[in-house]
Amino acid sequence: MHIILVRSNARSITLRWNRRRSALAALAGLVLVGVFLAAGYEWARSGGSVSPGIVAHWRGRLVTEAASLQTLRRENRSEIDALAQRVAGLEARMSQLDALGAVLTQRAGISPKLFNFNAPVPEGGPSNRSREIPLSAHQLSGRIDRLADRIGAQRLALRSLNRRVAETRLRRQIVPAGHPVQSFWVSSPFGWRIDPITGRLEFHEGIDLAAPEGEPIHAVAAGVVTWAGPRYGFGNIVIVNDGQGYTTYYAHCEKVFVKVGQVIRRGTVIALVGDTGMSTGPHVHFEVLRDDRPLNPAPFVFASRGG
Repeated sequence: MHIILVRSNARSITLRWNRRRSALAALAGLVLVGVFLAAGYEWARSGGSVSPGIVAHWRGRLVTEAASLQTLRRENRSEIDALAQRVAGLEARMSQLDALGAVLTQRAGISPKLFNFNAPVPEGGPSNRSREIPLSAHQLSGRIDRLADRIGAQRLALRSLNRRVAETRLRRQIVPAGHPVQSFWVSSPFGWRIDPITGRLEFHEGIDLAAPEGEPIHAVAAGVVTWAGPRYGFGNIVIVNDGQGYTTYYAHCEKVFVKVGQVIRRGTVIALVGDTGMSTGPHVHFEVLRDDRPLNPAPFVFASRGG
């Protein structure tokens, strides 16, 4: 509500009133009108003369009503301050959810154009002023309570989902996927073969990837290095265990860059292609074991990396 006062010098003053101020002003006006009506009634009953006792009585009534009005104002201010504090707390929680949501969006690979936590929520529609209903303080407090409950529940849900996404990414890191070297060809597959050194029939528990000598060897799974160095038959070998059942072997290395106990990530350069141990040329003997049982490495070598 705007009230415009025009002075004699043609300057105007605009007073802005909101609904709460208007309500307080109306209440004060009603109190004063009631006081003056009662005073007029008593004055008429006394024949137009006002005794000092009547004046003192109504002066006391005015003081009492003014004190009541002041109390209402203080209560109104306290109520507004309490609501403001609750809103500030909700805003802080929303900031946490925005940050968590942004991290989750990135980890889950969701397009930021679809979920932008820094932009307003898309909503709208035509406004029907004739059907607006002003909220009371009690209604507003109830809506804030329900919003706080929803924010709390969504925060727990987002944290749980964030953990699930992190666990999924970790599982993708520890499951072998991809080839240890960039340039290679399969010189000996997994399964039964005639051993090139002994000439006897044997079961080849890995896959041989012929590659240029000195080419970097990359870990195809995350884990802990459990062996790094010479081992009979394998030459220089790196063994990585993920702690979840998978073990990977990288044998016949020219040089090893990691140490036992070192935690590595997928893609880490762990050694160089070599021709050490029982070997007829530069290559990587690559094995994948699941719970100490050898698996065919080919599906892992030619699998796409999951992140």
